[in-house]
Amino acid sequence: MRIFQLDTYRSNVGRSALTIASVEDLFRESENEAEYTTGWVRIALGLTLFTSGFLVSSGTPVGTEGHDLIQVRFAALFTIGAFLVLGITSFLLVVTRWFRPWMAFVLVTGDAAILGISLFLGLDGVGLEGNWVAAMPTIWAVPLLLAVGALRYRPLVQLWAIIAIMIAVVGVVSTLGFRVFLTELEVHASLGEVEASVDRLFSLSPYLMRAVMLTLTGLTTALAMARSRRLLMRAVSETARRANLARFLPAEIAPLAGENDLATWRQGRRQQATILFVDIRGFTAFAEKMDPARLSIFVSSFRRRVMRAAEASGGVVDKFIGDGALLVFGIPQPQSDDSARAIACAHRLLALLDQWNVKRGFDPPVRVGIGIHTGEIYWGLVGDDLRLEFTVLGDAVNVAAKIEQATKQYNTELLASETVVVQAGQQRAWKEVGREPLGGRGEHLAILCRPSG
Repeated sequence: MRIFQLDTYRSNVGRSALTIASVEDLFRESENEAEYTTGWVRIALGLTLFTSGFLVSSGTPVGTEGHDLIQVRFAALFTIGAFLVLGITSFLLVVTRWFRPWMAFVLVTGDAAILGISLFLGLDGVGLEGNWVAAMPTIWAVPLLLAVGALRYRPLVQLWAIIAIMIAVVGVVSTLGFRVFLTELEVHASLGEVEASVDRLFSLSPYLMRAVMLTLTGLTTALAMARSRRLLMRAVSETARRANLARFLPAEIAPLAGENDLATWRQGRRQQATILFVDIRGFTAFAEKMDPARLSIFVSSFRRRVMRAAEASGGVVDKFIGDGALLVFGIPQPQSDDSARAIACAHRLLALLDQWNVKRGFDPPVRVGIGIHTGEIYWGLVGDDLRLEFTVLGDAVNVAAKIEQATKQYNTELLASETVVVQAGQQRAWKEVGREPLGGRGEHLAILCRPSG
């Protein structure tokens, strides 16, 4: 099989397993899980607020009319019922896969509405004005809702939650009335010194501070979500980039992809390397006797032996070409023993194939042709972003392919150029079997043979 096109390990980056679209899928899955968790939090919140609200209302019968007490307890019941319904709704939306991203805005609006109605009913039931909104247990659900909202990784939803909650609280305060300033006369006339000090804590200035702190809490969680989302996108995108490179880089050099950017790999490199071609002899006739399933198993088994031989010798399987393979010794960095390792790889592969023939009893036995040459090559990435290819090019590659083809002419399984043998320091173990012309250049290359044992 004569093949000089050395462009495999092709990868359509647009179809890679890890893309920006798949990153968005991960975020959507994370948001669904967050909404699932938030649903349970709403249920727990409703139960907690009901318990605390019932205890508070049970302790306020003195000085509170029966109608007002009923309203306070109704506020508690409304709170638990509303949060339970909203929690179960969000829970079911996720479980049934009906949940959509826009629904998160509706759900947080529901949180704010429940919070506002609960505050209004509770305060109005005991005859308190808006100044006392901070005394209601329900108000402290706000930090919890904002904290849970950070699970969504959606800053816009968090910002809307802050706005909706603030609208609800301000609406309650405005409806019930708010004393902006408390005069000394008012305070001392109605309360003692201690009560007066406490009352001041529920005037306008402290409330402005509370509102600012709650707003800052929400904004901080939103910024934290934005930063976490950005870092996660960067991490997953980098992982996707490396995975994309690994799809078309040989396994031995794929880990190096993280050390250089894509532009550097596209620039490529020229360097010395040793090339080994291997091809199964008579494969077409051999394959005609096999059904597709057996043929697939056969080719896979052959390739596994090639990879084992390459790994044991420190070679890189640049590509498999049908029933053949191209191996490179000397990338990413050339070594002084590249030629020696290539020869060792050839002998190891031949030994593995002999064992395979004995084990499977192939008739006729599997035979290969192996050609080795060394010289300057170019290796790197070529193509555009839609189709990148790891490629090994150069005169040394073409010559190695010709030497592999020459094994048919000289009826042997292994041939190497004189340059390879000299660099390996094995001149005495090899003998020259012929000289092959290098097409179009008027030069002849000495080809040497050595028994594979």
